Amino acid sequence: MLLGLGVLLSAWLFPAHYASQSGQGMATHFLSGSFSGPHHAITALRTSPTRLAQQMPAGPAWLLADLTSVPGSDDPAPSALLLRSTLVAPPSCWLLDSRKAGPLTALSFQTRILGYTATIPPGASTADQVVCQLDQVIPGLLAIEQWQSPALATVTAHDAHALGLLEGGLLVLAAFIAAIALTTRDHLYVLLTGWILCNLRLGAWALGWDHLWLGHLLSPHELIWSRQLTLLLSFTATWLLFTRLFQQSLGAAMRHRLQLIGLAFSALMLLPLFIPSYEIFQAISFLGAWAGTALVATILIHALFRFTTRSLFWHTLGVCLATGILVTGLILIALDRSAVFGAWLAVGLFLACNLLVALATANRTREDRQMRLRQRNELIAHDSLSPLGLFTLGATRHFEHLNPNARTMLQVQPDIEIPALSWSAFFPNVDWVAVSLATEQGRDTEIQQHSADPKAPTRSFLLRATLAGSRIEGSLQDVTARTETLRNLRLMTDHDALTNTLNRRGIEDTMQAAIQDLQTSGTPCALSFLSLDHLKRVNDLFGHSAGDQLLQLACDRLKYALTEQQKLGRIGSDEFIILFPQIRAREARRIAQDMIDSLNSSPFYVGDRAFQIKSAMGLIDLDARMRPKDAIAAATRACRDARKQHQDIVLYEENAHELFDHINELRVFEQLEQGTPPDDIYLAMQPIMSLRHPLQTLNFEVLLRVRSDGEHPLQTHKIIQAAEDSGMITMIDKWVFSTALQWMSKHHLKLGQTQQVNINLSGVSLNDDRFIDTLFGILNQQPQLTRRLCVEITEGVALQDLERTRQFMRRLQRMGARVALDDFGAGYTSFSYLKELPADTIKIDGTLIRDMLSSEANIAIVNSIVDLAHNLGMECIAEWVEDVATLRTLAEMGVDYVQGYVISAARAPSDILAHDNILPLIGNPAAQAYIEEISGRRV
Repeated sequence: MLLGLGVLLSAWLFPAHYASQSGQGMATHFLSGSFSGPHHAITALRTSPTRLAQQMPAGPAWLLADLTSVPGSDDPAPSALLLRSTLVAPPSCWLLDSRKAGPLTALSFQTRILGYTATIPPGASTADQVVCQLDQVIPGLLAIEQWQSPALATVTAHDAHALGLLEGGLLVLAAFIAAIALTTRDHLYVLLTGWILCNLRLGAWALGWDHLWLGHLLSPHELIWSRQLTLLLSFTATWLLFTRLFQQSLGAAMRHRLQLIGLAFSALMLLPLFIPSYEIFQAISFLGAWAGTALVATILIHALFRFTTRSLFWHTLGVCLATGILVTGLILIALDRSAVFGAWLAVGLFLACNLLVALATANRTREDRQMRLRQRNELIAHDSLSPLGLFTLGATRHFEHLNPNARTMLQVQPDIEIPALSWSAFFPNVDWVAVSLATEQGRDTEIQQHSADPKAPTRSFLLRATLAGSRIEGSLQDVTARTETLRNLRLMTDHDALTNTLNRRGIEDTMQAAIQDLQTSGTPCALSFLSLDHLKRVNDLFGHSAGDQLLQLACDRLKYALTEQQKLGRIGSDEFIILFPQIRAREARRIAQDMIDSLNSSPFYVGDRAFQIKSAMGLIDLDARMRPKDAIAAATRACRDARKQHQDIVLYEENAHELFDHINELRVFEQLEQGTPPDDIYLAMQPIMSLRHPLQTLNFEVLLRVRSDGEHPLQTHKIIQAAEDSGMITMIDKWVFSTALQWMSKHHLKLGQTQQVNINLSGVSLNDDRFIDTLFGILNQQPQLTRRLCVEITEGVALQDLERTRQFMRRLQRMGARVALDDFGAGYTSFSYLKELPADTIKIDGTLIRDMLSSEANIAIVNSIVDLAHNLGMECIAEWVEDVATLRTLAEMGVDYVQGYVISAARAPSDILAHDNILPLIGNPAAQAYIEEISGRRV
């Protein structure tokens, strides 16, 4: 830093060694293009305007300049011409006398450090103009100056000496640093050597001397290629050097980001080498200069605010000063402001800044080496006392030292020579720079030891290391036991501890991977759901210990039939999932049958007891649209069907309609869970006719219907059964009540004749406390409509818990709603229960009504139900009324309401709104006539 300040001070205190001299600009005519000869060009040039300098495009060009004084006058010193451009081909010039026609005198130009120079011969005493033919390689500024020959020679020698100082000083510095790099084998010094050599060419370019290289003259095309290569190498060397020099201050993440940015811009600077466009090169040069400045500034700012020692701060500050002077000087020279410094001062500053960076690099390297040596000494001091395994690796990554603990960990015999052992013989190769940085940040690196025996357990170690030049000092800690414990814990999260099979989480993760393979590559996969019978009975009679042993024996038989790729998982006490990857369900059926036979054919022995179990299996093809839980539900349904059909296996193949039914059911259930209107279900209304006043009311029952369009239509009874089996029936009941009440509220003005709207409630919902609270919350929102509702409860469900059913009925009736016992007479009906339940209506089961006229006994049963209902103060509804004879008989019995196809099938809500009585909805003419008859009028 003091060196840099001294150079700056001397620049201002001491005058320049050479006096400032310059040539005189010549009034010049410029033209671009080709002419047949100088005479034609002179004629055209004289018509062009006169300028001291002109920006010329690439290609052939001509200029005609006026000499400022006639040679041979009072001034005895000969004159010389200077063409300041190194990016034109050697010019052809002639002297002429504009006052008279005559022959042209050829001038010979030579290449010098300032450009092309020529001395006007003493014999050309009458010449007053010079004409030149040029070939401009790239677009650039063109000008010609007239000098006194001694002054031009003095300035040329001055710049040549400055160039010699620049080249000599930086080459000597680079050679010295290269020698240090060879001695220490430190890559940082190699980078520094390359950076200084790049600065040599960059400085010569900035001062306009880069067409000379160690005395060798470069042609214009060689010069352009040299500049492109200089820009690329200088930028790359700069970001490589500074990220390496300040890597500790940057941190791993910032260093990685800066390296990615540097690589991107370096790749960008390769373009001019392959695309010969000077405009692209200029744009990339400008972009690269600013990008390089920004990268270096970012690195230095991080280093200034994250220094670890005071000396490191001063070294970083010195590098900042040197870099700032270097960049400022290059910018001023590039902007043609070199007069601020002068050639010698610019060269001096350039040398001083490079030397300052080199010294800072050396000091930084020395401090890093001292720190590593201190760390090494600390390791050596604790070598014999430390419980860790300490080691030293040489440049070839062979062990140079192992402490006793390291020998024990690596099982190295005492008679084996340590230098014969290499790191790769025990462990895989690692990135030692990354390990060293992790160690400095207090983090361990976990590695596994090689094992010659593939069956031997893998041993794990925690590695810490620090770099000491080409050597590595490190430590090992054996964490095999801890790693094995963690592995077992992770295994427990995905495995069932009792049966050592996958648990629900593990089998669902495996299924998800199989579904992704099916989606991406079409790889098929079959899935089965296996259910064991009698396990609960074994647990109850003989204890859970016997049941657990029975499960383990069953799993052993199942595993025996499976390959390593086929996975077994336990998802319930007696429920299992088996995954068959890469085969379809039809192909997996044989394996599944073998598994069922192995379970069902022979008993299991637990102690002295023999247990015979019965198992059933549902087997499906996975579908790409499924989620793991959907696939398990589909396989569960197939297993349930196997139980119902008394079969060992029920198979749902990929295109089976049962599988499509299940997928569609899941879609409906998912829509209900998300609260979105389901696309596949809707409400229909079936009229309920009063036999007392048939044309004065328009009552109806709200029914759930499923749309039947599409390739695989759903069936209403199947989706209701699936909903009850899966527990989703409460969501359907909630949707039915909410949708019906919303529709009634919207069209209440058109429902003036509607006194009663019947809605079914499932048994599952009746026994769900959460649903009951939700239902009453819905009813409380529409109290005026609740008074029109009649909630139908199946008789069998109502009798399961009389007290619960009674409380529910009372609560509904307090809100004004009515309650009907549905399907009355379908089960083992006991009339004594009726007095315990405060029902308003009895709905006689349709099977009794449909077959009523087939025997007198049936008529008597229905008649007794009607009389009983009336005696208990209840109304009765007869459903499934399908003919006029049955209708007439029911009317004679005194039935209050009828419902069935003889009246009307289920109708769309719009049909109900379109009429104010039931007669237009009746399609049977005989039924219409009878209704008109009992109503006492004709329509």
